[in-house]
Amino acid sequence: MTAIMVITMIGLGIWQLERREWKHALIAQLEASRHLPAVRPAEFFRAMVGEQSVQFRRAVVACHPGRVTPYDIRGGDSRDGQPGFLVLVACRDPAFVHGKGPDIVVAVGWTDRPVAPSPLIVDTEFAGTVIERPYGKTPGKPFFMLIPDTAIAPLRPARQPVPGDLPDSHATYAFQWFAFALTLTIIYAIFIRRRFIAHDN
Repeated sequence: MTAIMVITMIGLGIWQLERREWKHALIAQLEASRHLPAVRPAEFFRAMVGEQSVQFRRAVVACHPGRVTPYDIRGGDSRDGQPGFLVLVACRDPAFVHGKGPDIVVAVGWTDRPVAPSPLIVDTEFAGTVIERPYGKTPGKPFFMLIPDTAIAPLRPARQPVPGDLPDSHATYAFQWFAFALTLTIIYAIFIRRRFIAHDN
């Protein structure tokens, strides 16, 4: 049983190292995608049905809702790295509305408080970076979020996300599994040694 557990732990460690290589390849691929042409509406649709990814791609969104209430306010950093909050707006760009809710929200700016300025008037186009599934797979939530290079007054621009932001803890997990395997092996070796000593006595 101990041998099976040790082999399993070593296998999990190797799997984490393989996952680390996969993550590095993914980050490199996403980094390259940042230099592709701006995402077209048809590409957004293909991303929604799982035929391609637009993660970290550049896009332009028309945002002319006028006086508007924020769709959401969520944690995020300013362009200079200060923690705070992003003010998200559903722009209702016809290219991105396919159901009852918006398929894309735009971070129209950053603030250091969890409240949006009032009134909030949005009437412009935004160019920025696309994030897929900002709310995970929660039903009825937007498929995409745009982090623009600019912001509406009096908000400040948000920090642009980069592929390197993706978590990469696989090496740590691999070390932990190998450490568990080594620890269990040592404990078992001590147990066997004491058992032989007791048997000889």
